[in-house]
Amino acid sequence: MAYLKDERPETKMLDGNWAVGSYRYKAPRLLEEFANGLKDKKIVGTLCTGCGKVIVPPRAICGRCHQRMDERMVVSNWGTVTCFVISPPVVKGKYLVMGIDPVDAGMMKVGEVLVPVFVRFDGSDSNIATIIYNIDPKDVHIGLRVQALWAKEPKGQLSDLEGVEPIGKPGK
Repeated sequence: MAYLKDERPETKMLDGNWAVGSYRYKAPRLLEEFANGLKDKKIVGTLCTGCGKVIVPPRAICGRCHQRMDERMVVSNWGTVTCFVISPPVVKGKYLVMGIDPVDAGMMKVGEVLVPVFVRFDGSDSNIATIIYNIDPKDVHIGLRVQALWAKEPKGQLSDLEGVEPIGKPGK
């Protein structure tokens, strides 16, 4: 089988703004299992029996040793920030987080900043991209300990994991 770049040596570009969250995608079985775990407030990954890596979200093939990853493993709801970016102030209808507008959902106010982060949940060997809430952006740093922030009524969708927040948040 030829590589795609051999078949199409040029990249086709389309001008315009694309609301990626407005499209529906056919999810593979692994993502369906991942979403079903989120319904129970569990973060499910795949375990590679070849090298012992646990990958979240799940994958069918290990990127390290190229073996099938048929075993599932639930990892912790707590993790560590490994990378982050601070956005410009939020504008209603401009940004979608896990397919929802954070202003419409009441998660953020107009003018607040989004802080996308990569989190490595305890028990996992990979990072997952999400948003951190309930913290001043100046206080976000690599190594910050965080916990999963769940939807009030999980439905078995990727949006059930709304983001993360610092561990030990006042009032918790």
